[in-house]
Amino acid sequence: MSSDADVSGYYDRNTPRFLLVGGGGASHSIHRQLWGPGVRTAEEASNHIHTLVASEIERIQPAPTYVIDMGCGVGGTLFYLAESLPESELLGVTISARQHQIALKLAEEKDLSHRCRFVQEDFQIMEVEGDAQAIVAIESFVHSRSSEPFFRSVERHLADGGLLVIADDFLARDRGLLDTAAVGHVQDFESGWRLGALCTVEKCASSAASFGLTKTKDVDLSPLIRLGRPRDRAISALSPVLRFLGLESIPFFGNMIGGNALQIGLRAGFLEYHLLVFRKG
Repeated sequence: MSSDADVSGYYDRNTPRFLLVGGGGASHSIHRQLWGPGVRTAEEASNHIHTLVASEIERIQPAPTYVIDMGCGVGGTLFYLAESLPESELLGVTISARQHQIALKLAEEKDLSHRCRFVQEDFQIMEVEGDAQAIVAIESFVHSRSSEPFFRSVERHLADGGLLVIADDFLARDRGLLDTAAVGHVQDFESGWRLGALCTVEKCASSAASFGLTKTKDVDLSPLIRLGRPRDRAISALSPVLRFLGLESIPFFGNMIGGNALQIGLRAGFLEYHLLVFRKG
């Protein structure tokens, strides 16, 4: 299991590269591209998860006045939600000093500092003001030490009747049902990307239920991910060498090793990418 310092160091070192080569453009996204219906460009693919998340939150009646993004990156999701939810105040939480600095600068450039606030904290133990009507976690749940501190924090900060929306990677089946090769790839994924809470959707939902959160939606978005891009093929060739040299601890190389393992897992079907929606109370 990775420490919080591992996660913060991983993103401090890798975030500029993610923004440079990720293809998100003006979306300021460092998460997965999803090629959903009607999506034609890389920027649209980066924004597709934002569209899905906003659609869920917009169903809350009355409209939410306070939204928290646990693991906000450089603010791409909050900036998108600021347009979709013009009456909402939004708070982004990141453990990365580098991401926090970039998010503050972008908010000022977009004239959104009055609505989009950012704090550098560990979202598992954060204490921020107010009860949010919605909490978002895009590819951040898996960086928790385990599911329990994540959902304990959600329980503290989500208003009764509020929504939690998670988009993240999950095991398609319990680890005990994976063959030896798959277990090795899962371990590479976890160590390379500094993951501590990778689990099945069922275990995630069970843990959430113990904190008063009921799963109301589960959508497998794995088919929307494009695998085997030229960059992915290059990393696939390099990854065994990097792994043999024991370079997982270096964030740049760890990202490559973990990314290759993720590609293998998605292609073989023992890893999946899901959108989950939970309601409190």
